[in-house]
Amino acid sequence: MTNESAIEQINLGFNEPEDRLLLKVGLADKTEVAVWITRRICKAMWIALQGAGATLLPTSSQFAAPNIVTPNGKSEAIESFQKEAVVQNNLANLDFKSEYMADRQARSDAPMLAILCLVVTIGAQLPQLDLQCSNGQSVKILLTNELVRALTNMMQMATREAGWDLFIEAGNAQVSVMPNQQTVH
Repeated sequence: MTNESAIEQINLGFNEPEDRLLLKVGLADKTEVAVWITRRICKAMWIALQGAGATLLPTSSQFAAPNIVTPNGKSEAIESFQKEAVVQNNLANLDFKSEYMADRQARSDAPMLAILCLVVTIGAQLPQLDLQCSNGQSVKILLTNELVRALTNMMQMATREAGWDLFIEAGNAQVSVMPNQQTVH
């Protein structure tokens, strides 16, 4: 059984007593799904989101300059630039400062514990983040460019607060994104 609802807000924060991240997905029906993210799952999620983000990037054919010598070329060029401007504007307007609405009704008695993180893509559909939980349920989130950017931004902030590092595998090399340590002089 699926219980779908549009995402209205997302919050990801470090919970020190649990030594885990808590992902809260606020839905349009004023409910929320809460999932504990361990350090291991966080690293898997980071890598999965990096891959999903790459598949969501426009292809070179989408950036090809329209042939403006054709009768419709000028309007096609303008339309192409307008679409690109909308995408860039949407990314620039992501809100990371507003408070998460705390008056949502939880869909479960307690946060679920993610034990596996996958990104699933079926055909030409958008990729989907699938967090499989210890209680047998899954949290599935349809990924857009904006959502991947928002999640990875929140992951960077939350892991910095937690003092965790994120390992990104590129081929055989491992690159570590270390949290910034504030130095007092």
